Amino acid sequence: MIVCAAYAHKLPKYCVNFGFTNYDAAYCTDLLLDNRLLSRFSMDKIYEGQVELTGDEYNVESIDGQPGVFTCCWDECLAGTTTGNKGFGALKRAVDRRLSI
Repeated sequence: MIVCAAYAHKLPKYCVNFGFTNYDAAYCTDLLLDNRLLSRFSMDKIYEGQVELTGDEYNVESIDGQPGVFTCCWDECLAGTTTGNKGFGALKRAVDRRLSI
């Protein structure tokens, strides 16, 4: 079941006007996606995400008495998982913004 979706060609609506096929575009598209997902279920205020970007590993922990964090499965399928792959930009953003991968 698809709960929500986001596409890079919608980024100009949010003043993002650079190439839509690079790592940064994947990161921004995932920002749009996880904001939509968490606000749809009113969880955007509960789970703050990583405030300071330090490059350290970050794991989202559930809060007692609140809905659990979203757990997502990452499947690269036929895409090559090489250094700099756009999929990793989306994955990094999802982890930074409160999704458990």
